[in-house]
Amino acid sequence: MLEATNGDDVAARQPRRLARPVERAQVAGVAAGLGEHLGVAPLVLRAIFAVLAAWQFLGVGVYLLLWLVIPPVTGPRRAPGVDAATRQGMRTQEATGPRGGDVGQVVALALVTGGGMWLLQALGWGASPVWLLIAALASLAAGLVWWQADRARGTASDQAHGWRSWFRTVAAHWTVVLAHVVALLALGAAITLTLLQMPAMDTLGVLLVGLGLFVAGLVLLAAPWALRARRALVALREAKLLSDARADMAAHLHDSVLQTLALIQRQADDPREVARLARRQERELREWLYGEDEGADTLRAALLEAALEVEDNFPVQVETITVGDDVDLTPALRELVRAAREAVLNAAKHSGAPTVDVYAEVSEELVEVFVRDRGRGFDTEQIAEDRMGVRGSILDRMARHHGVARIRSSAERGTEVTLEMRR
Repeated sequence: MLEATNGDDVAARQPRRLARPVERAQVAGVAAGLGEHLGVAPLVLRAIFAVLAAWQFLGVGVYLLLWLVIPPVTGPRRAPGVDAATRQGMRTQEATGPRGGDVGQVVALALVTGGGMWLLQALGWGASPVWLLIAALASLAAGLVWWQADRARGTASDQAHGWRSWFRTVAAHWTVVLAHVVALLALGAAITLTLLQMPAMDTLGVLLVGLGLFVAGLVLLAAPWALRARRALVALREAKLLSDARADMAAHLHDSVLQTLALIQRQADDPREVARLARRQERELREWLYGEDEGADTLRAALLEAALEVEDNFPVQVETITVGDDVDLTPALRELVRAAREAVLNAAKHSGAPTVDVYAEVSEELVEVFVRDRGRGFDTEQIAEDRMGVRGSILDRMARHHGVARIRSSAERGTEVTLEMRR
């Protein structure tokens, strides 16, 4: 039983792809993306991260790692047709962004993490407070920069140039600038505290370690931007491939389907010609879609190919039936197929019959092909010597390759050509 389904149901049945829904995220969308992918409530995953964060910031580290490796997605994933209808205003846009209850969840989970840290410190199981502070500062720096990377959008370039254009950009995105300044300050504070916790070193050692930590911090902060650029290049490449495929399809439809439809309109009062054009177009589309245009290498395929070739050029329908095991084409069987094609071609040209039947029977030792039509017959005794279509292409060809060809024809019953060839 067939049932109609909407676009959201179709999208729901598609394979789940792990991604972070940025527009529905409380922080980065890691828990929401994992929950959607694994079929687990996001609140459960957030609680697990909060509990792990209480023990030496483990949950925060895991969260940041997943934030880095899981790609973002900026909107609900739906079927392409639903998205198109939404863009055209034929479907209501769904509300996105965090809801009021989400803020309460974030506060509650932060309190759970803070309470867990205090309890572990009181029991003596926690890390040094200084190292916890360093981890918190580094996490704050990474979170601020990575959060901006998730929400970055390409905008049109300003027409102004010089310091005025720069000032306008800074003024329009002052929150972004502030977040990056705070992130750099937090990174600097984390590096300073790290250096203070290290054993005593000379000035050169301190400079080298500090420089290494600073470079490592910058690389860590810039990682999402590099990944975002890489994903943008991959998306651009995929979009180009899709655009090229659509262009190829449009060109093929114009060159074949549309022209065939125009021919059908012109021949609308000739049913046989319309049927012939439709069969030819169907065959061309199948060859284009499924790559079935390679040369035939079996008897059944070769006979069908010959029949279709005749159908393309004459307003007749050729019915092909093969009985028995299909066999590979040998040089002798190729000549048999050529003789059969000539018989079909003669029937299409001269018999006037709307249909030509091709019947092939394959046994262990013999291959037989019968070509029949119910049109105008002819006197086989009156075949002129210069009629190469019958004598040269059928009778003599079969004789040269140790086969047999017989022709029976009458004005009332049409013509039957029998071809025999040993395997």
